[in-house]
Amino acid sequence: LKTPLTVILANNAILRRRGGDTVASQMQWVESTQVEAERMQALVADMLDLARPATEEAAGDEAPLVNLSRLVEGEALSFEAVAFERSIAWESAVAPGVTVRGDATRLQRCVAVLLDNACKYTETGGTVAVALRAEGGEAVLAVRNSGDPIAPEDLPHLFDRFYRADKARTHGDAENDAPQGYGLGLAIAQDIARAHKGTLTVTSTPEAATTFTLRLPVA
Repeated sequence: LKTPLTVILANNAILRRRGGDTVASQMQWVESTQVEAERMQALVADMLDLARPATEEAAGDEAPLVNLSRLVEGEALSFEAVAFERSIAWESAVAPGVTVRGDATRLQRCVAVLLDNACKYTETGGTVAVALRAEGGEAVLAVRNSGDPIAPEDLPHLFDRFYRADKARTHGDAENDAPQGYGLGLAIAQDIARAHKGTLTVTSTPEAATTFTLRLPVA
């Protein structure tokens, strides 16, 4: 939080010194403040999400039914547009009628984190594959992306809060892309999986690419 605050305060100091100038002539400082404020807002939202008690469970016999198939299809459709803009091939195989119990909003956040992560780390011309199926009493969502594999030393820490693997894995134009985050997305996704009595795991090799697998009890 200190970094965006420092930028915001510096921008405001410049604006105060140039009080006689027009707003239009100082738009770069105004826009910079807006960007940093939005980064802070996203970070605070993530930290509040992680501040939920570890014992809080969203799944249970009394929890609402969630059509996971429909939820995954909706998120996949949104991120397919992102993939198209980045010249990434998009594959989706979602089995119909897969339902779980839990909080639909939090499950949607979990799926969005996995799809967003896959798009970020896929090279131009690469592939993201999303697959949902029911298997052995579990709903299994697998999100696979091509691209550079995750280093073996990073794998055990991917779900740690504020941990980020080598930034060089991120593809895209760093000058124009949105900020890549603070290393909280996967930690949030794992917390959501655990709250729904499920698991979230990852495998990554040069031969098989990178796959995140979410397993939840079916309803």
